[in-house]
Amino acid sequence: MASVFVSYARVDNQAFSGEEKGWITHFINNLRGEVNRRMGREENYSLWMDFRLKGSDELTPELERQVKAAQTLLLFLSPGWLASTWCRRELDLFLEDAGKQTSGCIFVVELDRVERPKTIADLRGHWFWQKTDQDKIRVLGYPVPQPTRQDHSSYFERLFELADDLATKLKETRIGQSQSLVPTKATAYVAPAGDALYEQRSNLITELRQFGIDSIPRNNALDLDSFKQAMERDLAQCSHFIQLLDADWNLGVPAKQLQMAETSRKPILQWRSRELDYNKAREEQKKLLEGKYVIACTLTEFSQHVRKAVFPEPEPKPEAEPEVATPPSAQKMVFVHTGQQDLELARKIAGDLSSKGYGYALPRYSGNPASIRKSIERGLANCNVLLMLQRETPAEAIDDFLSEAYLSSQDRGKHLAMLMCRTEEAEALAFSPPGLRLLHCNGCLDFSDYCLEQFLQAVDA
Repeated sequence: MASVFVSYARVDNQAFSGEEKGWITHFINNLRGEVNRRMGREENYSLWMDFRLKGSDELTPELERQVKAAQTLLLFLSPGWLASTWCRRELDLFLEDAGKQTSGCIFVVELDRVERPKTIADLRGHWFWQKTDQDKIRVLGYPVPQPTRQDHSSYFERLFELADDLATKLKETRIGQSQSLVPTKATAYVAPAGDALYEQRSNLITELRQFGIDSIPRNNALDLDSFKQAMERDLAQCSHFIQLLDADWNLGVPAKQLQMAETSRKPILQWRSRELDYNKAREEQKKLLEGKYVIACTLTEFSQHVRKAVFPEPEPKPEAEPEVATPPSAQKMVFVHTGQQDLELARKIAGDLSSKGYGYALPRYSGNPASIRKSIERGLANCNVLLMLQRETPAEAIDDFLSEAYLSSQDRGKHLAMLMCRTEEAEALAFSPPGLRLLHCNGCLDFSDYCLEQFLQAVDA
């Protein structure tokens, strides 16, 4: 269970222009460091901060379970918190244990001059706002605490006081024995990274703990001379190898880490930011950043990839339907369809499918219009799976292809499984027939092994 549950409104954690993180995230990082010092070790308590939900999302059963089981509640009181149905629900869930209301288990951090709910009206608050000469309210350290600001000392004095109170409460309730938010079910190797990725690595480790995934090594030392022996020892204890990447070559250590992971035959997941500009990086680093294991996404999305890889969800068993059994000798035919701009990519995929025993059809774009039309009609008539590709093909053409495939399926009265693989840079579509399944590309500009694995799973489902 969590030692500390953080309840906050997402509107209070929006990143200010030019900043990567919001005020709440900076506050929690500073507070966690101070509580760590007072508790002796980071592992002596656990903190749950939901990084995933957006303001319009509902409370999930997992989040409800966490807030009910938490020992303390750290509440960021603001107009946004008061306006949030889910924030108020978090408080109600926490107070279902009547003893928590009067036992000093709720810590209120005030971000504005607001009227408190009755249930916490008498609790001591930690004020992180001040009134200006014009009677305006300003949040201390907003948008980011900086030594040059006049409120810098007030911000940290109050943060230190909160850290003292919180650490004292955690020690009193003997939470120090809990080392994770949920019982550890697996261990992953999260590769040490350079200083620029230190905070992302720490945040990822925190999120993985929330899923029951412990992480080693504990430290983040990038030591070119001594990491090999330690890494071999740690990898032997782990189920997966996780690596965060940026444009820094770091003396070749990231590449050496990957090489050792491949040698160990551990499943590999690598992350880079979707917005990362690595045009000026060394060629070796570019190759690493464009590798087949790399997933370009947000860090929170990546943590979900890791969770699903470590704890794969069982495929739901389809309900039995009376139908004629397909003869074992029948082979699935796949129509790999796209525009002329992506035809070479379609041919590559068709070759990969053929090597795995699938039949295929391709559109032709040579010859007269009649032969081109015939190749498309032949593919739709003979195939029971359509794989539509879009990288450079205009959206208008893809819309027409999908519309034609849907009408053909309706005319034949026979189900045509339709799958779509498109890059994020591809032009947005305006037509999507019912049942179209979108394959989530990992940011590559080519149909990689990662995408092929998704496709084969979808075809065989």
